[in-house]
Amino acid sequence: MEKECIVKKFSKEDYIPKFEEDFEEVCRHLQAHSQRLFELLPDISLSPDERLERLARVIPTSILKSANHKTAREKLNGLRHRLDELIPDQNMSYYDKIEYLVNIADEMVPGQMKMYEKLEKIGDKRWSDIGRS
Repeated sequence: MEKECIVKKFSKEDYIPKFEEDFEEVCRHLQAHSQRLFELLPDISLSPDERLERLARVIPTSILKSANHKTAREKLNGLRHRLDELIPDQNMSYYDKIEYLVNIADEMVPGQMKMYEKLEKIGDKRWSDIGRS
């Protein structure tokens, strides 16, 4: 006779991570760090991660993180590849493809609002490449 297997179920609350900093505080710190790194390294083609990676060279024992050290050509090729995935129309320029995405967002959330505000209202219900929705 098999023993009955009891499986403990988690509540919805069990899946909510406990963060030490609230979202607004995280955003404030991220903005401040990003701004300072931009002041130090104002190349607009660099992300905050890439700026920090460049600054990290003053620590001789640090290891260069290659994900944060890409050439402008690699970044441009990555952007173009993603735009082609999203909008496979070969007759559209990459600039037009970006504006096409902007126009869709404007149709979904009409009115005068910054793009990040529109995207927050739209939300993100897409499947992810790691199998989560």
